[in-house]
Amino acid sequence: MPASRLTKQKQEFRRFLELNREKEMTVSEIAELLKEAGSEMGIATVYRAVRRLEEEGVLVRSVNGATSKTTYRYAGPDTSVRSIHRVFCTSCGKITDLSYKFTDRLEKSVSDATGYSLTEHQIMFYGLCENCKN
Repeated sequence: MPASRLTKQKQEFRRFLELNREKEMTVSEIAELLKEAGSEMGIATVYRAVRRLEEEGVLVRSVNGATSKTTYRYAGPDTSVRSIHRVFCTSCGKITDLSYKFTDRLEKSVSDATGYSLTEHQIMFYGLCENCKN
C-alpha cells in the first residue's frame, strides 16, 4: 500500500489521538470529541481515518465481549499495547489492565503449546470489582 499524503486534516487527527492515547473510544466518540474541539471532520472521514490507521498498526481495535462495542486506542510505535489483557466489572463497567508479567507467561505458554508465533490478542476476564463485590 503506498504511503498516503499527510494532509492538515490527517495531522490534526493524529495529534488528537496522541493527546488521547490513554482513552479507548468508539468512532462516534472520536467524532464527537473532535467536533467539540472545533474540528470540521465528519463522521465518514473519521471512519476512513480509523480504518487506515488500524491497517497501519497505529490504532488498536478492541471489542468488549459484554457489550459488543468496538473501541480504538492509539498505539503509535508502541507494540506493547497491541495485545490487550483486562478484567471487566459486569456491574459498574470498570476495566482494569492486567500485569504484563502475568500475561507474558500466558503468551509463552500458549505459544509453546500450539507452536504459534503470536502477533496480538485480546483477553477479557469478567467479574465483580472490589467495590461492587462488597
